[in-house]
Amino acid sequence: MSSIEFNERLMILIICAIPFAALLYCGLVFAIVLTVPAAKTYPLLFGGIFALIPLVTGAAIWIGPGRNASNDSAQ
Repeated sequence: MSSIEFNERLMILIICAIPFAALLYCGLVFAIVLTVPAAKTYPLLFGGIFALIPLVTGAAIWIGPGRNASNDSAQ
């Protein structure tokens, strides 16, 4: 399989998977907020935690251990 075909399939997978993952995450957050008494008592704390989870995950992927300054400058 050529690199272009692989990149196209990867982009299609990303475009389809990310919205469904976000929808599942939102459903999980709503379910937790509606069922866990502590989440009802401290909504700002739990809201902040739920907002930080995707942010930290994205930052970890963006600057993760697989990236190297020497590889970025060489390309």
